[in-house]
Amino acid sequence: MRVTLSAVALAAGLLMAGTSFAQAPASAPAGSTGLCKDGTYYSSPTKKGACRGHKGVKDWYATDSASSAAPAKAAPIAAASAPAAVLASGPAPAGATGLCKDGTYYSGPIKKGACRGHKGVKDWYAAEAAAPAATATAAPKVAPPTMTAPAAAAMTPAAMSQTAPPANAAPGGGPGMVWVNASSKVYHCSGDKWYGKTKSGAYMSEADAKAKGNHPDHGKACQ
Repeated sequence: MRVTLSAVALAAGLLMAGTSFAQAPASAPAGSTGLCKDGTYYSSPTKKGACRGHKGVKDWYATDSASSAAPAKAAPIAAASAPAAVLASGPAPAGATGLCKDGTYYSGPIKKGACRGHKGVKDWYAAEAAAPAATATAAPKVAPPTMTAPAAAAMTPAAMSQTAPPANAAPGGGPGMVWVNASSKVYHCSGDKWYGKTKSGAYMSEADAKAKGNHPDHGKACQ
């Protein structure tokens, strides 16, 4: 009989040890009954369903009497180091930037992603300045630089040939003859500034120039 009573006492001691609960840390918000695995505190008296949407329960602080009480829907209370949703009960707490649709307050500065797991944002209190994406200041338009004299002097001969003809015309030509620019298929009349002065070309009659598919400069025939 003595052996039986000792066994019962030992079993009772083990049962009591197995049903003990962790002590809530001093930093936990008042009323916290558990710590979720994502670092948020939970305030519901019932462990069943606690920390749903917050990776489950890490530590539980409530006593047996608290866990057997009637379940009350409560949202997790955020740890101080991260934006969190806090159960709305009375005026909005200091630092609250929004109210979630499940009645919890949010303290993060950014509306995007706020109240995730709390049915979304119902009201947003934060100023526009709290948003991280500020409108970028448009860069001032700068006018293209004006070509200076040294820059003009540095132009290639090909570029210069498009702005000013050579000083001397090719030998030949004369009355009734046009100068055909071989590269552009344009012919120039006697007296034109490009007459005999393009990089490559030849003198011939206007009739021959037209017959070979050339056309007059600016569409104006010589005769």
